[in-house]
Amino acid sequence: MSLNNKLSLAIETSCDDTAISIAKNNKIIDEKISSSIFQHKKYGGVVPEIAARSHEQNIFNNLVYLFNKNNLSIKNLDKIFYTSTPGLPGSLHVGKSLAKSLTIVSQVKLIPLDHMMGHAFSFLLSHKVKVKFPIICVVISGGNTIIYLFYSYKKYKILNETLDDAIGEVLDKIGRELGWKYPGGINIDLNFNSKKINMKLINHSPVDQQISFSGFKTYVLNYINNQKQKKKKIDKVLIGSSSLYWLVNELKRKIDYYVTKYKISIVAFGGGVSANNYLRSVFKSNKKIKYLFPEKKYCGDNSSMLLAYGINSEKE
Repeated sequence: MSLNNKLSLAIETSCDDTAISIAKNNKIIDEKISSSIFQHKKYGGVVPEIAARSHEQNIFNNLVYLFNKNNLSIKNLDKIFYTSTPGLPGSLHVGKSLAKSLTIVSQVKLIPLDHMMGHAFSFLLSHKVKVKFPIICVVISGGNTIIYLFYSYKKYKILNETLDDAIGEVLDKIGRELGWKYPGGINIDLNFNSKKINMKLINHSPVDQQISFSGFKTYVLNYINNQKQKKKKIDKVLIGSSSLYWLVNELKRKIDYYVTKYKISIVAFGGGVSANNYLRSVFKSNKKIKYLFPEKKYCGDNSSMLLAYGINSEKE
């Protein structure tokens, strides 16, 4: 194989997005993503069976599209990365099946990757920085709220993660209860008003305590339902803005604690909630620490983040 034509492939099918990315000589050159989100909207969340069937319909077409568009040959494949965990079992199976089929044909190295690692290092797609470990990576989405301490690309420990609900799930459920369309968290962010933060909220937990959002979610949902039962007017912006304010600042308190404890100078964010405008403004206002966010197009599930992590981790 010519070194000038060495190709790496990444397949991401953990949830409802079917994504494939290609790198040539370790430089990502293209990506194809198909989403089934519109099929899930009427149900207010992702339906696993619909997601898996969508992957089956799109995955091979996406692969063929990329190879034809870039005039590439499967003969030049060198490595294939795919999401092995975590995710919806049916969705993961579709991606794994294609990855294994391609390795049988091309006889190349097959490398399973943790989806969370892709999100943790998604900032690599948007920032040309030489990563000097240790760093803290924060993955925040509808399914996860995790604070990692990375000593290298492959060596890490989890400093804290939610005991129950993820921050994105809480925002989505509050948004839905307020009457905003799915995903509710995005609408809360779009309607955020810093002048409307005066709703009484539960106390913050000790900074060294494990993250938990379930109690907060229950408190806010009960508040909304009590207002509805009393037939009182509900200020959607007030409740939504206050909730987002509390959640972001609860997370910030935890992150600040670990930054000080481990003398960290770089904190990277990834996952769907890392696209949140208010969250970005809160952390970017601190000039003492370098906070790295991926471009918003890389905050959701995508295969390029997986490919970027895979390429860098394989160098270790």
